[in-house]
Amino acid sequence: MTGDEVQNILENAGVFWIYQGEPRPEAPHALLTSGKHSNGYVNVGEVLKAYPIIRKKFAEALLSTLPPLWEGVFNWVVGSDTSATDLAEDVAKLAGVGHIKMVKDKEAKKQIWHPDNKRIREGDTVLHVEELITVGGSSHLVREGIRIANDDMVEMVRFAPFLPVIVDRSSPGDRVVFVERSRVLPLLQLSIENYEPDLCPYCKAGSEAIKPKFGDNWSRLTGS
Repeated sequence: MTGDEVQNILENAGVFWIYQGEPRPEAPHALLTSGKHSNGYVNVGEVLKAYPIIRKKFAEALLSTLPPLWEGVFNWVVGSDTSATDLAEDVAKLAGVGHIKMVKDKEAKKQIWHPDNKRIREGDTVLHVEELITVGGSSHLVREGIRIANDDMVEMVRFAPFLPVIVDRSSPGDRVVFVERSRVLPLLQLSIENYEPDLCPYCKAGSEAIKPKFGDNWSRLTGS
């Protein structure tokens, strides 16, 4: 699956937005969960939840990124809760391996090991996949949660050297190339900028920063 195909799917699903034109007061920009401001937003998770057939195609595409670069064996697949949970399960089923489920703790800002998970065995390798990567924060929390739950063998928890993702929307000037030692492999890489609030050129132009998924903010962003 090419990057153009991924973008077309997301655009047709109505979850893809890029700021058009120069920053201006009448056109708001995005306020991200991280607190940063942005001139673009992609809600990949919504597509994965609403369209299982598309999700499976994405899962197949993520697996296909590995063979040209790595033919190693992995025993588990994990993705962050909640957007990448079902995606990771689809990848695990396709590969015939186990699925590690995480639970998001919003208040503590953690990804916690689900109590129904089976224990990781010594020598096992975990393939980490994500639907979207912006600054890599959720990915690091997933790995921290796995290590905490397997603290008796923390040195034995191994992750595959690659991390397939559907969309990499990390800022071009601060691209997330690696999560720990796992190289990010995106199906679609976007040139969307992310800004600290006090350095945001859109705010300086009078544009309002709004949360895309709150109230009618999506229609305000897209003008639809």
